[in-house]
Amino acid sequence: MNRALLYCTFNGIANCTNGIGRQAATLLTTLSRRWDELTSITGPFTPYIAIPQPGPATWAYNPAQLARASAIIEMRGGRIIPLPYDTRAGFWSPATWQQLSRHASDAAAWLASRHSHVGVIAVDTPFAGTGNAFLTRHPAAADAGTVTVLLTLYGTAHIHDHPAPGAARLAWEHASLTAARHATVRVADIGDFLTSHLTSTYAVPASSLIPWRSSLDLTAPDLQPMSPDQAARMAAEYAIPDERPVIATIGRTDPAKGIDLLIDAVAPLRNRVHLVAIVVPFNDHDPLLSAYQRQIARLSLPATLVPRFTRDLPRALAALPRTAAVACPSRGEPLANVPFEVALWARHGGPVVVAPDRDGFREQVTHRRTGLLYDPRLPGALTSALADAITLAPADRARICDAAYREVASTRDVVTNLAPCLRRILSREPGVR
Repeated sequence: MNRALLYCTFNGIANCTNGIGRQAATLLTTLSRRWDELTSITGPFTPYIAIPQPGPATWAYNPAQLARASAIIEMRGGRIIPLPYDTRAGFWSPATWQQLSRHASDAAAWLASRHSHVGVIAVDTPFAGTGNAFLTRHPAAADAGTVTVLLTLYGTAHIHDHPAPGAARLAWEHASLTAARHATVRVADIGDFLTSHLTSTYAVPASSLIPWRSSLDLTAPDLQPMSPDQAARMAAEYAIPDERPVIATIGRTDPAKGIDLLIDAVAPLRNRVHLVAIVVPFNDHDPLLSAYQRQIARLSLPATLVPRFTRDLPRALAALPRTAAVACPSRGEPLANVPFEVALWARHGGPVVVAPDRDGFREQVTHRRTGLLYDPRLPGALTSALADAITLAPADRARICDAAYREVASTRDVVTNLAPCLRRILSREPGVR
């Protein structure tokens, strides 16, 4: 059976700056290192990846990373498919998303003329219109049932832009998700909170859902704990002082990530902790970076602000005995990668995750069992939770870290979760069409 997988994404192939990029990176490492294990369950298929035309308009563009991704895909018989779009327009606009979704649907149709079945994974908002575009532009192929489009959203305007979601993005999301009424188009169930949100707010039919739990390659080298000596050297390279407990956070320059909330919350603890904020900007002119720097200076916080993507520093911080907490102060979060990754990095005892008792965090963190939750509606709650993390007894910290690791290890392995999903979208299910 000559089947193809088309993975459509905008981050993680020619750049890697956010959680969606990490999902793409997880797919690549799975195709590279665990191919035999995966295809022993799914059967053979040829992988392709479609991305916005890479080049100077790609934020954090990394040609070497693109070359590595291409080598992995080509090793499995596929290739990277660049999708043209108007780079003069804003990337985060429905006009750009329409272009990308339309070209992704055309790529799926082209693959369908060469393969017996094509499974398309259309990642997040920029590719949410792929289902509608395919149904409209290629109705014969849609009726033939040789293509399955899986719309894989990692958030919505209601969550990321709360409390004032943009009308244009909302309209795009609602229109895009109506495609799930057709059997050719399915919707990924990545987590309980987001799936409930999609079914209740966007009227996504429950019958259209295909489970694909947000996952990690648990065997990946960059998800293994760093040695304490290596971690200490890494912290020294970033000039992180060693006389105080560390509060760390990892996120991008997006108001939804709540970095400003964390900076304010750390202020009452300024004489007890050092803040390390790894904040990845959208581009070199992102105004939020300077806003965070001014806020830190105004509050006289002892802090290290790292304005670029790094994998080694988070691993190092999770291995440092003096790191008390990794804070996730998001204003809205369907399902964050950070709690999963910290659980793996700190499995032998390290920082605990501190997160708001809302949205997807409730399915990632159980209060005082796998981390600490706080009520984001209560003034001072985040500060209190951070203070609790600082004063945790060593035995309690070790217990929480161990429980968090066991939870992730037992539920989030990529092959375990991805293989059943691929089996469904790479085949025509009897009785569906």
